Amino acid sequence: MARTLLFEIGTEEIPSGFIVPALQFMRSFMGERFAALRLEHEGVRVFSTPRRLALKVDGLAETLPDATETRTGPPKSIAFDKDGNPTKAGLGFAQTCGVDIAEVSIAKTPKGEYLSVTKTTPGRPAREVLPVLLEEMIPKIPFAKTMRWSNPDVRFARPVHWILALFGSDVLPVRFGAITSGRLTFGNRFMAGGPLEIAQPDGYEQALERAYVIPDLDKRKQAIWKALEDQAAKIGAEVLDRDLLDEVANLLEFPHPIIGTFAEDYLKIPREVLVTVMKHHQRYFPMYASGDHSKLKACFGAFSNIVPRDDAVVRAGNERVLKARLDDGRYFFVEDLKVPLNVYADRLRDVIFHKDLGTSWEKVQRFTQVALALADRISPEKRDKVSQAAYLCKGDLNSLMVCELPELQGIMGREYALRQGIDPEVAVAIREHYLPASADDVLPSGVVGDIIGMADRVDTICGCFGVGMVPSGTSDPYALRRQTIAIENIVLGKGYRVSIGWLVDESLGQLASKLKRPAAEVKQEVVAFFANRFVSILQAKGIPGDVVESVIGTFDDPVDTFGRAQALATVRKEPWFEPICAASKRVENILKKAAAHAAVDPGLFAQDEEKALHKAFVAMEGAFVGHTGKGEYTEALKLLAGLKEPIDSFFEKVLVMSEDTAVRENRIALLHGLVSLFDKVAKFSKISTQ
Repeated sequence: MARTLLFEIGTEEIPSGFIVPALQFMRSFMGERFAALRLEHEGVRVFSTPRRLALKVDGLAETLPDATETRTGPPKSIAFDKDGNPTKAGLGFAQTCGVDIAEVSIAKTPKGEYLSVTKTTPGRPAREVLPVLLEEMIPKIPFAKTMRWSNPDVRFARPVHWILALFGSDVLPVRFGAITSGRLTFGNRFMAGGPLEIAQPDGYEQALERAYVIPDLDKRKQAIWKALEDQAAKIGAEVLDRDLLDEVANLLEFPHPIIGTFAEDYLKIPREVLVTVMKHHQRYFPMYASGDHSKLKACFGAFSNIVPRDDAVVRAGNERVLKARLDDGRYFFVEDLKVPLNVYADRLRDVIFHKDLGTSWEKVQRFTQVALALADRISPEKRDKVSQAAYLCKGDLNSLMVCELPELQGIMGREYALRQGIDPEVAVAIREHYLPASADDVLPSGVVGDIIGMADRVDTICGCFGVGMVPSGTSDPYALRRQTIAIENIVLGKGYRVSIGWLVDESLGQLASKLKRPAAEVKQEVVAFFANRFVSILQAKGIPGDVVESVIGTFDDPVDTFGRAQALATVRKEPWFEPICAASKRVENILKKAAAHAAVDPGLFAQDEEKALHKAFVAMEGAFVGHTGKGEYTEALKLLAGLKEPIDSFFEKVLVMSEDTAVRENRIALLHGLVSLFDKVAKFSKISTQ
């Protein structure tokens, strides 16, 4: 027989960002516990609103399966004497297992005969186990912040007011603090009356929907988006901002659409200001002109958590709040345009970036020099534009608009630069030096933005490491991991040949007066930090783990490292590649015992096989080095096919560790030359040959 488990935690309104991680944990926690108990079920389904976190498990077995345990004891020869009487060892094993010696059996194993006891424990009723699991789960649900209330012994995201726990029609006894479980839940705070009694788990969702609550998050999101699309279609508009959907859905229990408008005159403000105010401050959905997504319509989509008596009243309230925000935005924009961007940039002298790293103005001076060094390597003709863009790129941080709406940094700098007659390429770079903002974000469109973005980020990374602010565990307050990956994605995406070691040296040179640790030590840690981040990039691009390990040890130029990894991933399928890797491992093991001290002397070769290997090596060495020098790693690796047979014959017929010292050292030198050649691409010994 099987039943349905229903469990709900009823709370005060939980912050929207807390809900999805909590649901993911609840689903995985119960799934893992059921698997460990071998408790059959048909899957864990989760529900949520701002006032509840819930799960439902259909087809849950009423009884756990029987548990069978077999314990093996001492050998028969030790457990019984020659007359067949049990010894202390045998009696002790039986006592430990809780059985009489007569109940002990003899098991035949490859090692001989051993005492054995098999015990079967009948499965417990699920209703005895489930309350324990649920009480274990509640305090483990992860939240960014928790709080105490009138139950001082427990913590949760928000105060818990009720617990619903049913197994079939039976209430499970679950307790959290002073709250004990029952079969009651509650509908919409404003539109439903008193508590709802749930007789059976299967009636849960329908009962809540009748009480103006949609407990299924996906269903709620679909309802929100459909309402938006329907309302937008009526006025010739479209909605695009799906990134707001999760947050809005987790703020509501019963979404009711309200379409509001604002004065057309506000459309003169930059579009990003309007979108930021609507989305990030009011959680409104902007509406775009149908067929032209670059243009905003003077309207928005908002949602109420109730069906109001009069939509017009709620609409007017939303419009009034948005108008106040847009008035502020228009004021900030007009006032900011009265101040040249270079004046704002100079005011960074009064803004502290970090107490140990100085002002934001000092930071700009540092990374400007790094940017100019990068420009000399990447695009010398852009040097003047790089200098101007670097000087201005942080100026808008002092503007009224960005002080009020920090999400617009860079965006407003671009707008002010364009309206003040600054070169458009410089203006775009002011905006785009913040890109990519995440691992899957777009890259800057121009080289000037690339250069400034890399210089700015490497200054932050090296500066933080230099004063001892090294990321640890999940602590990374300056987002150094994300900034490192951004630099590597720019370099890799644009194909720039940049040495990370050189870039770090340039930055540390500018930071010399700020460092609290030796520069060489900081450089070593920062380059290793870059290498570790590049591992994740290579893995995300489908490079096998062992190939990543083989190339990352010589990481410096991301483009070069990626090229080597791609080439290895391509040729590893060739039949000659596996023997080359196996030989490389063998050679490295030999060289660990005896390092090379001399150059190869062909006159000391005593066997044809070593002569043949040396000849094959010399014949391909020049072409191999030529290809690797040009980054043609696939072509270089294909040349190794010619070494397969000579290497196989060498190891089959030649004793490397000859008693003749000169011959032995000559053979070791030959092998060392081989490994040194291989190392120009990767550590072949780290590649799996299985």
